[in-house]
Amino acid sequence: MTSEKMKILEMIQEGKLTASEGMELLKVIEEGNSPIPSTGERFLRVRVVGEKTLKVNVNVPLSLIRSASKLIVYAMSFVPADKRAEFEQKGLDLQALDVEGLARILEETLDGKIVDVEVADPVEGRIKVEVCVE
Repeated sequence: MTSEKMKILEMIQEGKLTASEGMELLKVIEEGNSPIPSTGERFLRVRVVGEKTLKVNVNVPLSLIRSASKLIVYAMSFVPADKRAEFEQKGLDLQALDVEGLARILEETLDGKIVDVEVADPVEGRIKVEVCVE
């Protein structure tokens, strides 16, 4: 049994999760461990390139984003009510965030460049930021 599954079972035993919440998390873990579809894995790619050096090069499988989005939805329920109220006062309603919907949009509808920005930094020179789905 994986350490993630053991941790979920421990949280159920300690009363930090209900049995149904634990089952949902276990399902998410199982989905995340499913084989990559034969159509090929798609990635969210983030690159920040400066005139002098490569600053950032991140490649995230969209399947990981989808699985993580489900965990984020459950994790948000653990944010204390007083902290949620602070966020809401600042205009951010955590319960209204559609993280799964964002992951679905990334995976199903976006292709190619999403963000393409160039800036001139007085110290680093020109910096290019690219975010794409491939």
